[in-house]
Amino acid sequence: SCTDKNRGKSVENGLNHSGKGFMIRFPTKLHMVLSIAENDGFDDIVSWQAHGRCFSVRKKQEFVDKILSSYFGQSKIASFQRQLSMYGFLRLTQGPDRGCYYHELFLKHKLYLCQDIMRAGVNGNVVKRRVDPKTEPDFYSMPFVAPDPELPEYLLRFIKKEEPN
Repeated sequence: SCTDKNRGKSVENGLNHSGKGFMIRFPTKLHMVLSIAENDGFDDIVSWQAHGRCFSVRKKQEFVDKILSSYFGQSKIASFQRQLSMYGFLRLTQGPDRGCYYHELFLKHKLYLCQDIMRAGVNGNVVKRRVDPKTEPDFYSMPFVAPDPELPEYLLRFIKKEEPN
């Protein structure tokens, strides 16, 4: 259970406890948004790559207008990119996934791994990792990520901010 001393710290299943209740942590919410994009037909704006190991923001302005404000409460792509950086996501610089973002624990169909993605940086100081094109992963040489069961309906309602039936 969560006590006052745990406020603001990560708890099970990708949730944070704030003074106002529980909130979905950024990596978990991002994973859920990518699933929603695929299910609701706006994967032309943001989507997983076919192998399921990275994602792409395909239409930046539509992403800002339709997704950032609705799902993340943000209005600037730079804020979103800063969040990605704070959680250790890297941007690929070459190959077929150029411009895509990845994290070794952020895999399609593996929502449960998001709880292990920790936020880096203290007091706003984020150490930006340098990307070395020579060491970037080749996701097409790895097995594609196999599906798990879909998101529970209550999580989809929560992320979309809908009232339960």
